[in-house]
Amino acid sequence: MSQGRHARSRYFVTAEMPRLLLERARTEPPRVLADLGAGEGATLYALERAGLVGEKIYAVDLSRSSLALAEGLSRKVVPILSDVARVDEIPSGSVDAVTSSQVIEHLPDDRALAREIARLLRPGGWFYVSTLLRGPRAWWFRRGPLGWQVAPTHVREYSTEEAFAEALSHPDLELEAIESRPLRFPVADPALRLAAAAHLVAPEKLTTVYERSRTAAKLRDALQVRVPGYDWVDAVGRKVAAA
Repeated sequence: MSQGRHARSRYFVTAEMPRLLLERARTEPPRVLADLGAGEGATLYALERAGLVGEKIYAVDLSRSSLALAEGLSRKVVPILSDVARVDEIPSGSVDAVTSSQVIEHLPDDRALAREIARLLRPGGWFYVSTLLRGPRAWWFRRGPLGWQVAPTHVREYSTEEAFAEALSHPDLELEAIESRPLRFPVADPALRLAAAAHLVAPEKLTTVYERSRTAAKLRDALQVRVPGYDWVDAVGRKVAAA
């Protein structure tokens, strides 16, 4: 991958992953995984580092540059430039697990995600989806359609776990667990991006800096601020097995 692609990286990858995802993947490691809205590969990287994906990882995203970064994280990655609402390149019923982290809040039709998850999964296969909950006093410094919000590209932010669960409802899917926790912002992230812009950190090493430096990882964990009114929420479930 070129330095230019790394220089455009907006995210960081680490081996850490949410508890619900880790527990499900450990219990049922998928042979084939589809990561819908993979971005630069944070979710698939964590699963791959933990040895929890067998043969193939479909990384689906609308950004070519993000897919190029994701593809470089594992030889198992098959990049697919596509809208997550319909991924024609992946056959129906062909994957063991579907993950989609912080994607549903960007979709014009949030019900489309559950429909595509149900189509992609084999009977008995599992899914993991995460997003944000927005409380009545939620605020962050970016301006978007919802006001001052975490990301200006969010077209919705759910107010309750129940509202999120309703968006994932589908006759072929069974939601098994959902949980939320306060959203925290790692102050070290923008500091490292500024350091890369000033050529104090090599741009091609920015994406994986927390994996390569214990000091940077410790600073990231220690220097986090609560995002007012926001929670991270995730859910796991499975496709109902055929009778």
